[in-house]
Amino acid sequence: MKFMLFLLIRRSSACASTKVHIAENRTCAAAAIADAALLRSCSNKSVGAQRILPDQLFAGAGPIRTITSVWKNQGKSPPTHVMSVRPDVAKCVQSRHSLFSRDGTKMVARKVFTPDDPVLPMNYPGFVFRKLCEEGCPADMLLAGTGLEEMLLSDPHFRCGFQPLSRLLLNAIEHTGDPHLGVRLAREFQPTYIGLPAYTAMNAATCRTGVAALERFFFLNFPAFELALLENHHSLRDGEAAIQFRSKFPLDGLEYFAFSSVMVAINGLLKAMLGIEQVTTRADLTVSRPDRWSEIADVVGVPVLFDGGENQIFFHQNHLDRPLPGADPINHARLLGLCEQFAAEMAFETTPVAQVLAILERAPTLSISLSDVAAELGYSERGLRRLLDRSGTSYRSLVDQVREQRARSLLSGSTQPIKAIAGALGFESSSNFARSFKRWTGLTPKAFREQARHQG
Repeated sequence: MKFMLFLLIRRSSACASTKVHIAENRTCAAAAIADAALLRSCSNKSVGAQRILPDQLFAGAGPIRTITSVWKNQGKSPPTHVMSVRPDVAKCVQSRHSLFSRDGTKMVARKVFTPDDPVLPMNYPGFVFRKLCEEGCPADMLLAGTGLEEMLLSDPHFRCGFQPLSRLLLNAIEHTGDPHLGVRLAREFQPTYIGLPAYTAMNAATCRTGVAALERFFFLNFPAFELALLENHHSLRDGEAAIQFRSKFPLDGLEYFAFSSVMVAINGLLKAMLGIEQVTTRADLTVSRPDRWSEIADVVGVPVLFDGGENQIFFHQNHLDRPLPGADPINHARLLGLCEQFAAEMAFETTPVAQVLAILERAPTLSISLSDVAAELGYSERGLRRLLDRSGTSYRSLVDQVREQRARSLLSGSTQPIKAIAGALGFESSSNFARSFKRWTGLTPKAFREQARHQG
């Protein structure tokens, strides 16, 4: 029997403990199995990594104290168990597992991910550090202000937040004086360095199956990014598919370094998967064309459109159904299982930025208020504002981001008149739209459209 859990945490000022409600859905008579990782991660007293039976769970294992009552709801509602936990444990559960949602019969815990969360493995930071040290960069200069020690960069168990990596990369750019350092390093970052997600993709039966694995598990080694396969999308030409990549939070001056690195890394991985020398046909980046781009354009090897609406690499759609030379159904199944295991341990389903962007991107207009978005996500307005602030952004910035992306896409990918685009984006006049667009991009809408057509 599978034991489905739904936790709803309610605090009571009159009680010394917090009630954690667990809704039970019994589907057969076999012994229930529940994962102790949720409460284990919130408790100073570890329950251990083992799976435990419901009677053990309800007997006070780990942070759980006692069952205070058991009763059945009326009608079709499932029976509910209530137990007491220490207030500090409940506070941790509330902050790290604030939302629970039902997906069919599966209960999915959602933990919001911010740049401060220590989830970044050392694959890429360690590679950057070692490579630059080999080229003569002083180790102490690269590590200045990061809070990292050299030995940590080769520790397979160590993880850090985004800020130490950000400082490391900024130090590297400053010391080398190379504006294209991200591209250069990414070309030397072998696909296998990506680790488990790359091996899983390369052992898949087809390119499509491999890309699906990357969509799900790329975040294991690159948690700041999310990938999406695009087919039948308005940005695609006939016979094209694309992989879109987005950051989960603002990159604070590292946008070109990061997005160009991911572009080159994904291109290299696709070539390794398919076993051919040329896969990507073109690319879009949301950043502006960097100085001295001509010095590196031939090294990149694909035409790049800058100031695009999204970060995307394009390739022939028929590649997706090609069998992969490294296909191995046994290894792929094993590697997929390991990816799922590690993904469950990380358990970051979303970020506050991604949550808000998802609502804004599907909204027909961008007049939706912060309070409405917060209510839809189950936050208070103040709570959501605080989470966005911790992620280095604001609601107004995210609205502007979506508006800018839509504007870029419509200007470069459609023939709609600029006045119609302004209206579709919620501007009262073309002049207001032009002022905002120039503030975002440094160009008027007309100049941007002409530039996009010239680059295309």
